[in-house]
Amino acid sequence: MPRLESIDLDRVLALHWLLEEAHVSRAARRMNTSQPAMSRTLGALRDLLGDPLLVRSGRAMVRTPFAESLRPRLSVAITDLRAVLRDPEPFSPKTATGTIVMATTDYAATLAITAWNACVRPEAPLLDLELVPFGPSTEQDAVRGELDLAIAGADVPGMDDRYVATPFLEETFVSVVRRGHPLSRRKLTLTRFAALDHVLVITGSGQVSSVDRKLEAHGLSRRIALRVPSFWSALHAVRHSDAVTTLPKRFVDIASTDVQVLRLADEIPGFSLDLVWHPRNTTNPRHRFVREALRGWAG
Repeated sequence: MPRLESIDLDRVLALHWLLEEAHVSRAARRMNTSQPAMSRTLGALRDLLGDPLLVRSGRAMVRTPFAESLRPRLSVAITDLRAVLRDPEPFSPKTATGTIVMATTDYAATLAITAWNACVRPEAPLLDLELVPFGPSTEQDAVRGELDLAIAGADVPGMDDRYVATPFLEETFVSVVRRGHPLSRRKLTLTRFAALDHVLVITGSGQVSSVDRKLEAHGLSRRIALRVPSFWSALHAVRHSDAVTTLPKRFVDIASTDVQVLRLADEIPGFSLDLVWHPRNTTNPRHRFVREALRGWAG
């Protein structure tokens, strides 16, 4: 018996119709081919399987015992194959299950949770979310299918052109101080802003921050009085001091009601974030639903 890998699908279908019809011309019509081409296929199948399959009996053709034994099993196999290749059932968020694993930064995790609760969970209540930090295994996790999605900026390593990316949102920076801060109601120049004690969030990218680039362009520098590992700890720090910290505006809008945004005379440049995923997930309906819901929330 030949190996399955040595038989192409057209021959399997031709064999199915030859055994069903027991007639070369009718089988040829089923396969949308000519009678001579189907006769050649029958000859090739006889050689391949080592059996005549159909033999002449008067003016008709009859199946051999081997063909008779093969026919019902082949019919079931073809039916199963059609079911496998049939269009999948329409996707319904209400019944979708499983876990979406998403790589995020500290800031993006806040966005992801907020967007998920607002736009994904109401439509897909059985779908779960797992947030993981970026790390050495992030790239391979995506390749292995263990990571569904990432919210990444240009400074996140590993998310390169081997992956699909679509814009998620454009972000601006705001500088915040505690409510009641002596400078909270005044419009500040960059010089007065630079003179404050600053809390800096260490992102791990090693890049010069937008604040420092802005100050350097005006011949200014600032004193970093405190370095912290997350935006949440930066907020906590300024709530209990006269220091200032500069954070993404959406994060401040979501995370805090007890700080005051400074009215700076000069705007600090912002940044953009993308949704990034492995190409294998592009057409997955569950994955596509999540992507579209997140982007809908971001506007």
